[in-house]
Amino acid sequence: MAARDIREAPVLVFGEVLLDCFPDGRRVLGGAPFNVAWGLKGFGRDPLLVSATGADADGRAVREKMTAWGLRTDGLQTDRKHATGTVQVEFAGGEPRYDICMPRAWDFIGDDGFAAGKVLCHGLLALRSETSRRTLEAIRERSPEAIRFFDINLRPPHDSRDLLRDWMQGADWLKLNLEELAAVTGETSLSLARCGELLDRLRADHGIGNVLLTAGAEGLMIRGGYGEAVCSPAPRVERLADTVGAGDSISAVAIDGLLRGAPAREIAEKAGRFASRICGLRGAGTEDKEFYRHE
Repeated sequence: MAARDIREAPVLVFGEVLLDCFPDGRRVLGGAPFNVAWGLKGFGRDPLLVSATGADADGRAVREKMTAWGLRTDGLQTDRKHATGTVQVEFAGGEPRYDICMPRAWDFIGDDGFAAGKVLCHGLLALRSETSRRTLEAIRERSPEAIRFFDINLRPPHDSRDLLRDWMQGADWLKLNLEELAAVTGETSLSLARCGELLDRLRADHGIGNVLLTAGAEGLMIRGGYGEAVCSPAPRVERLADTVGAGDSISAVAIDGLLRGAPAREIAEKAGRFASRICGLRGAGTEDKEFYRHE
């Protein structure tokens, strides 16, 4: 692709957009990349979400919501052969569990020539499809100067360990939770306070610059070349609604902080506070702009 044909965005978020379908019948826009982009827009950024929906009512609703929130839609493709993504959400022990339907439109994200100038954020789920995986590979190749923020979001059975190892390699930032850290390393009975050396080994083994580890009520930790910081325990949730999107909100806060050049401690503390407020919502975000300005 000729340089003149590359379409660069400062912050590019790649991957799934879908409808989270809750046991009480609610259907809420979600998908980790969508949630991160939504949060970044709330913080005053102008992220580009590269994804796909079907040519259906859900797809039209996604586009309308994005437009109303002020999110760019030039990276949102319409797939006329596959439906917009849906996920059945259930709760076990207060934690969400996901039944992710496939194939869906976001499994077939085509390459429209986009590149990231400052930050490229993605997860593992959208890599389950060869089509979308090849598109992300092309975007990565065109974005050599961008910080690559890999929020792994393991969602069995869409969690190939081979793909995970390939994409962890050389990540500037790797975000994961305690359960995911156990799956990646094979370690068990992990706690936030005892993970420092394990994270250092993970970074050394895979050439990872920094790790952002979340641990629910225990809080979160940043460790790496950018700096070290811990927010523990997690700030108290005043009125718990659910924990859907809490991790995605932490990613959005972290990326915003990186763009501002904020120190690790500030990022960790702000991420902890904001995630606790997200847990007071039903779902991963809100259309209340003041909610995001509060931070």
